[in-house]
Amino acid sequence: MGEGVMRKNLLANSLKAVRDGKAAAAEDEQKPRKLSGVLDVQRGLDQLSAGAARQIDPAQISESAVKDRFDLQDGLEDLINSIKASGQKLPVLLRRTPQGPLPYEVVYGRRRIEACRQLGIQVLAHIAELSDREALISQGLENAARLQRSFIEQSVYAEQLLHHEFSREDIMEVLAVDKSTISRMLGVVSDVPRSIIERIGPAHDSGRRPWQQLRELLKERSDLDEHAIKSLIPTDTSDSNERLQGLIRALSHKPAPARQISAKRTLADGRIKVETTRGRILVKASGEEMLGFAAFLDERLEQLLAEFGSRKHSCVDHWSK
Repeated sequence: MGEGVMRKNLLANSLKAVRDGKAAAAEDEQKPRKLSGVLDVQRGLDQLSAGAARQIDPAQISESAVKDRFDLQDGLEDLINSIKASGQKLPVLLRRTPQGPLPYEVVYGRRRIEACRQLGIQVLAHIAELSDREALISQGLENAARLQRSFIEQSVYAEQLLHHEFSREDIMEVLAVDKSTISRMLGVVSDVPRSIIERIGPAHDSGRRPWQQLRELLKERSDLDEHAIKSLIPTDTSDSNERLQGLIRALSHKPAPARQISAKRTLADGRIKVETTRGRILVKASGEEMLGFAAFLDERLEQLLAEFGSRKHSCVDHWSK
């Protein structure tokens, strides 16, 4: 089965799953709506009816409330060239918006719409009557089937669904992920500021681990505010994976704490310099006549230690002040 046929089938499955959900709700209004799952889509593979797609002017299509991609331009040039050479193989999905500023709203297929817009041609589209919830379900099912979103794009999308009153169980079903995965996804977007995520980008070649590592590093570096974190993201690369790794390296490098000198003095007209910190004393000697001072001091260490023992309590009191 060719890729175009498979993608067309996935679209028809998504539409069928939504229709099935509507029918079930009509049969029993008292029961809570149950989200159609991926298994419903798979069962419908041998009963597909894609229906007739229509040609729609891209100028008549508005954006969706939930964005399924970070960067609409990512891979757009290749898609434009493909559509220009061979036409649009897979229709997009739109829903009617009687109350909206434009007749239609995109459910999914934003890049295909943008490619057609730049080519100055109409976009091939399926039209459906969908509620906000049904549109998000359909969008999530199609994008999960395409498996083209990065971990962080998927995580941000999951958070958006959560804010649209989807339960975690609903999101798990839409995105075809398990409980531990959805917890990791939502944990990352909860602890990594959105502005940092957007500055880094989708990082398609980076999976879950780097983002979890970034999450932990940000917890450790509570001394840095959001502006300081942004300044650590590399600006000399267009590769979002490199920006992510660069920020991780910068946060992993912790500067050594500055040595606090509690006392500093000079003796013998500056030829002996003494720096004293808690638990450490540094003696520097200069000049020919002072070259033997270190050996002289070393010979008397035991005597000095014994003297220190007799004065230990007074020294401890001094440091505790």
